[in-house]
Amino acid sequence: MIGDNLKRLRRAKNYSQVDLSKLSGVSQTTISDVENNVYTPNIKKIIVLAKTLNVDVNELLTDEEQEVTK
Repeated sequence: MIGDNLKRLRRAKNYSQVDLSKLSGVSQTTISDVENNVYTPNIKKIIVLAKTLNVDVNELLTDEEQEVTK
């Protein structure tokens, strides 16, 4: 779930994994692993990714899709 949401939100911002990594400080490998549901990030990383993507943390954690602001 979080991996699918992260990928959807990242793509909605037209960010590559590398872009998101540079902006958030979370490694590209970690972002890839999350998006492929290999790794579940800790809450600190989830918060950083949500802030970087300018979305509420719940947007990453739930199935409810909200409008993404570019």
